[in-house]
Amino acid sequence: MLQIFSRSIRSANPIMGIGFVTQNEEIGQQLREYVAQREGVDLSLIASSKVVPGFDPRGISIFVYDLDSSNEASQREFERFMSQRPQSLPVVVLSPALGDELIRWLLRLRVADWLKAPLSAGELIAACGRILSQSSTAKSDLKCMTFMGARGGVGTTSIAIHAALLTERRSKSPSITTCIVDLDLTGGGCAEYLDLRPSWALDEIIANPSRLDPHMLEIMTSSYKGKVDVLSAQRKFGEAFTFAPEVITRTLDIVSQSHQNLIVDLPRHVENWSDAVILGSTDVFVITDFSVPGLKAARRMVNDLTAQFGELVKPKVIVNKFTRSLFGTGISASEVKDLLGDVLAGQISADDRLLRESIDRGIPTIEIKPRNRFVSDLSKILGY
Repeated sequence: MLQIFSRSIRSANPIMGIGFVTQNEEIGQQLREYVAQREGVDLSLIASSKVVPGFDPRGISIFVYDLDSSNEASQREFERFMSQRPQSLPVVVLSPALGDELIRWLLRLRVADWLKAPLSAGELIAACGRILSQSSTAKSDLKCMTFMGARGGVGTTSIAIHAALLTERRSKSPSITTCIVDLDLTGGGCAEYLDLRPSWALDEIIANPSRLDPHMLEIMTSSYKGKVDVLSAQRKFGEAFTFAPEVITRTLDIVSQSHQNLIVDLPRHVENWSDAVILGSTDVFVITDFSVPGLKAARRMVNDLTAQFGELVKPKVIVNKFTRSLFGTGISASEVKDLLGDVLAGQISADDRLLRESIDRGIPTIEIKPRNRFVSDLSKILGY
């Protein structure tokens, strides 16, 4: 499973799970000792014979195979390993110098890279990180748009829902699917806005997140008219609960295996999993309203995100409920641009009556009025 969201908390380093296949216990122990001192890297020592059809690769994102290339029996075992390993995981071969024939053999087996032994543990981990970075870019077609409010009541949920519907409508192929993930884990707003029942049963996975699998998650997912899936939870008011970040990151990683588009409604208050969600997103939008306090709050949030994540996250601001004054009073569009600068993604015109009817009826605005300013402005911002 490609770990897009399973990242170390409050760190920009992704969790790299190395499955090290070796018969040399000394090398394995040296690597284990080195990894133990590094954040964001896990190491599992694996016997080649254990990798058979049905092997559980949980926690592993790349294999490193310590190959005795001079031994024909070792070569046959490596061929078996390559044919029966989880095909989605890249394999790096570690061995002494190879001749041209053996290099061509490795190419036919489609190994990700060959590293000449001996080399340091740091060099090995750096090589694995480089391969995973390239592999993630090539393999993951996931687009994840995360929306978070600079303040309460600025319309984040409405925007997230309509972004999902616009994304689904833009998709040409029925195999490209979209899922809304509502991470306001108490309100269940995304489901209720679409007149659906929040079905994400967090209590069933909090105690043991590793038992969550695609089938269980499918049962917990609602669907809006077969167009967009919705993952939304709801809990009693005042019912406090804490859990490991893996509950969220594993959920998002599993959802990303079956959906090409994720729309995340992220609460503005920070949780122990918030960093992982933001780092795993392809686009982060801060939503605010057309008011001086709202614009200032959005500017502060963008500054905080930039200070925390640097170049890894480039948030944009959407100004919702935008109006133009007939008599030149209030804030002007030029003042908004002056305050937000390059982080301004665009404005969405105010249409309170249409949005209120949409929320009360539990249907998106496009089913009430197919052509409306709210959808038109949002579509322009998203590049649709």
